[in-house]
Amino acid sequence: MADLTRPIFLLTDFGTRDSYAGQVRAVIAGIAPHSLVVDLTHDVEPFAVDHGAWLLESALPALPPSAVVMAVVDPGVGSARRGLLVLREGRAFIGPDNGVLSCAFPTELRDGRGGESPDVRELTDPRFHRPTVSATFHARDIFGPVAAHIAAGVDYREVGPPAVNPVLLPPCCGQPAAMGELHGEVVHVDRFGNLVTTIRAAQLFPSFELEVAGRVIARHVRTFADAPPAEPFCHVDSSGFIAIAVNMGSAAATLGVGRRTPVVVRAR
Repeated sequence: MADLTRPIFLLTDFGTRDSYAGQVRAVIAGIAPHSLVVDLTHDVEPFAVDHGAWLLESALPALPPSAVVMAVVDPGVGSARRGLLVLREGRAFIGPDNGVLSCAFPTELRDGRGGESPDVRELTDPRFHRPTVSATFHARDIFGPVAAHIAAGVDYREVGPPAVNPVLLPPCCGQPAAMGELHGEVVHVDRFGNLVTTIRAAQLFPSFELEVAGRVIARHVRTFADAPPAEPFCHVDSSGFIAIAVNMGSAAATLGVGRRTPVVVRAR
């Protein structure tokens, strides 16, 4: 008989020093032992919902249509905030109702233009939770088990009633300011020290320069090898956002900046 289980993808701010991510995987294995479990990342900046939402959005094109995604960056764990399942184009997204699942919703909903919402369910049915639920570890006791049950074939409509008015973060993009100017910020610093900004390649002017931390960067290249070592440059990264990099070096260290540093792009 063919294996009908679905793959499960995990994204959290748990890190790997403690056993938290491993405990979630252990619970999933007990419910859906044949499901492939993939760690997208456990290195979201602690408590930074916007960072988790961006990392999930950047991974979205790589996820198969059958994906079950558990995304947990949950500073409000144990509070009145809801747990949600969002079904969109076959994929199931599971996590807290705090904006981390925003990429599962159409852009027009996120920027206030309206539009049709995907099916959203509140995770209220205890049949799909662990028997004892900790007030501080819903990833292990609610979100992980629900993800495993969905992967194992449970109908998503069984996990709870429809939910309305989910918390949504605005789309990640540069904001027009003065004529010929876009404002954004550094949304992610990868392990190489590359600075990924909120400004999308599709927003760029035909000719432009970028300013960050008082440094103007006019060089923009296709890939790292096109730039000399030690000199910051900008390029379109693999997720379609403008990034600042240094060939065989760290732009973060060279420029002394990190997440949330303002960035300005100006037409030339």
